[in-house]
Amino acid sequence: MDRTEFLQATRQLAAAAEILAKAGPKDSRFDASQMLAFFRQYDRPGAGVSAVATSDDELFVRTGQAALTMAGRNEFAASHALLKQAQSLLLAT
Repeated sequence: MDRTEFLQATRQLAAAAEILAKAGPKDSRFDASQMLAFFRQYDRPGAGVSAVATSDDELFVRTGQAALTMAGRNEFAASHALLKQAQSLLLAT
């Protein structure tokens, strides 16, 4: 996956996490804030992420889209599960 595609997905994931952190259930806001920080780290210049690997690039991109869609629809549990899935796709590499 190229850097632009990866950044787009991580920005969608960060946006979903931000929605969860602000509007989601109180018991999951702290976890959402941690996920927000996790995905934002890839957007910082000099983060050392010029080549990115996931265990499934297409699934990672689709997960970013779906997480943001679900968060926008106030489907917080689904969005949270998708954010966790995206993290696991990155951590598996």
